[in-house]
Amino acid sequence: TFVVTELTARFGPVGTGLWLIGLLGVGALAAMDDWLLWALGWMWRTGVPAAVAAGSAAGKAAAPVVHKVGHAAGTAATGTAKASGGALSRLLASLRRSGPVEVDPPHAAPAAVEPAQVVERAVAEIGDDEEIEEARLVVDEDEEEEEEVVRLPRGRKVALPESRGGDATPRSEEDEDDLPGAPQVFDADQLREKIARLPIVFGQKNMPVATDADLAALQRASGIDESTYQFPALDLLENPEENFGEKLEEFVREQATALEAALQQYRIDGEVVGIEAGPVVTLYDLRLAPGTKVAAINAVESDIARALRAINIRVVPNQAGRDTVGIEVPNAHKEKVRLKELMSNPERYATMKLPTFLGKDAAGEPLIADLTRMPHMLIAGTTGSGKSVCMNTIITGFLYTKKPTELRMVLVDPKMVEMGQFKDIPHLMCPVVTEMGKAAAILEWACGKMDERYELLAEAGCRDIAAYNELGWDELKERLRPSTPEEEDRVPKKLPYMVFIIDELADLMMTNKEVEGSIIRIAQKARAVGIHLILATQRPQANVVTGLIKGNMPCRVCFKVNSGIDSRIVMDQKGGELLLGQGDMLFLSPSSHKLSRAQGTLVDDSEIRRVVRFLRDRHSGGPAFDRTLLTLRKPGEDAAPMADSANNSGAALAAAQEDPLFERAVELVLETRRGSVSLLQRRLAIGYTRASRLVDLMGIAGILGEHKGSVARDVVISPEDWGAMKELAAEEARARGIEYPRQVRSAEEAQQAELFRGQPATCDVAAAGSEGDAFDDEGSDAAQAP
Repeated sequence: TFVVTELTARFGPVGTGLWLIGLLGVGALAAMDDWLLWALGWMWRTGVPAAVAAGSAAGKAAAPVVHKVGHAAGTAATGTAKASGGALSRLLASLRRSGPVEVDPPHAAPAAVEPAQVVERAVAEIGDDEEIEEARLVVDEDEEEEEEVVRLPRGRKVALPESRGGDATPRSEEDEDDLPGAPQVFDADQLREKIARLPIVFGQKNMPVATDADLAALQRASGIDESTYQFPALDLLENPEENFGEKLEEFVREQATALEAALQQYRIDGEVVGIEAGPVVTLYDLRLAPGTKVAAINAVESDIARALRAINIRVVPNQAGRDTVGIEVPNAHKEKVRLKELMSNPERYATMKLPTFLGKDAAGEPLIADLTRMPHMLIAGTTGSGKSVCMNTIITGFLYTKKPTELRMVLVDPKMVEMGQFKDIPHLMCPVVTEMGKAAAILEWACGKMDERYELLAEAGCRDIAAYNELGWDELKERLRPSTPEEEDRVPKKLPYMVFIIDELADLMMTNKEVEGSIIRIAQKARAVGIHLILATQRPQANVVTGLIKGNMPCRVCFKVNSGIDSRIVMDQKGGELLLGQGDMLFLSPSSHKLSRAQGTLVDDSEIRRVVRFLRDRHSGGPAFDRTLLTLRKPGEDAAPMADSANNSGAALAAAQEDPLFERAVELVLETRRGSVSLLQRRLAIGYTRASRLVDLMGIAGILGEHKGSVARDVVISPEDWGAMKELAAEEARARGIEYPRQVRSAEEAQQAELFRGQPATCDVAAAGSEGDAFDDEGSDAAQAP
């Protein structure tokens, strides 16, 4: 209002209106600049040629004078238009692309007119009075528009028709399909014919089976002396399945046809260019058209699986050495991968220190890895996925490639049924461990063994166990310089590899939290001294597979898991939940960050029994257990609880160790497989205190398991193990110069031993036994103590 008042006072009502109209015009110009520019451009493109054409027509129809007047009028109109829109023309020229100016259809040249005729007609229209430069005919060869343009003087352009003397119809869709790079569309018959011409790579075709010659080569590669150790025969293993590839070929081609048809249905430009049929899945190599993204396949992954009648498919976006996308589709029938087939090419693993025969990859190639390069392995999978079979395969492969002096193993099996069949192999350092407390103690012992080996390597000037084993005996004596024959005997000529295989990591972690420290120490440092871990779990949870454990386990094998979260915990990415089970696995090698899908090797229980029986018969001495592991106690376990007990003093404990009934009590416990106090009371006719002390002594010696309240303790050794323990104890006593069994040394000990001998110790063992033997009535029998 103030502005209007001021303008009215200065310019009056008329002037104020003109000012307002001008301001509104400027605002409209600023707000609708695109529309205004388009309107002025249209006036320029339409009005100027129309004015020129009108002037020319008037000049031709009238007298020459009239023609000149009309031409002058047209020229004047052109000049006026140019003067008014000169700046606008320059703006339009900078904004618009440089190209031909379209001519209005009523004034367009006929379809059959040649470029030269167009030039002559334009020159005639301009007239003789203007300076006419020589017209230049220029044909612009643009790949997108492909149109001919005539360049006239003063920069004007006239577009020519796309075709001469023929139909000016646009290019049809059929013609566009013939352009280079355009996707080809096939009908069903053509698609089948195309797929039929594709070659199929069958990994199981022409795959030889291991023979005795391969075994001889394996022995030479491992430096085996056949006179001292004999490998199991290869005929103990099952033969692989025959003609599996021929049965699979027709199914694979039908799947390839259905895959390409599904891609066309979902408008994905791509074609199948290669097929690799594996034992469980088939890999289809898919080449996408330029500009097609892999995300388009991921978006319809479930739809493609439905079209292929498969449970699921797996998309491999990148493949080393290829420019194609991989599509893994499960086969209708699985091939059983046998160990005998994988061992047929010893040149693949002749240089490996600890070869593991894991299975076949998706292309059918053997998957064999060296444990010393991993150097530790983490295996995860649900029940029935093939986890335990994988560990049995690894152990069986070691039996075929390494002798006991080269490899020692410790097996931890809390289920007591998975690895018990290997109890007689000569490679074991101790009986199969079934108690988690004992397993934790063994891992703690392994840490001490690792430190001892590092000290030995440092004294010998070697970087790792391989360098130490390559040294001769004379070289070792020169480097270590033993001063006495006893020190020389303690110098190991060769250091064997040690492999600790634990079937269920979850039970071990839940029972003994401190065991994680031992596992991490071994995983971080033990590679150079030849100590390796193979951990397996069916519960890949964050509190079991911790970040520190996973970070030190670069080699991982994932069988089918329950969810993508479990797969991420094990493999750091999804995919494990899509596996098919029964040996279908993902393998992550430490040398590559790419996952490899494979089918695990199958070793039946019958094969394992035949191999173990062969080794037991050829090596009747049985396993050479490490005496340290046999007498190893659980963490925190010692004789102190007995010494601190109210019923025992130091003298009573020493006398109890000399109890003449101890060996007889052990024999009864091994015979009945129950560590019961009431059982010893009845069968040996002794009191509660003496029977309880005997049970406690057997627990400390590692004969009985943990205390279970009123239930009898478990017996954890066999009669053969007990005989070996006695022999080892006697040998150790002789080495230390100690009398075995130790005789009574003091009057107090003699008095206590006489007290024990005075109790009735003879009874008819066969006459004892009742239903109450199944329970250890330690609490209820306390009143019966003498």
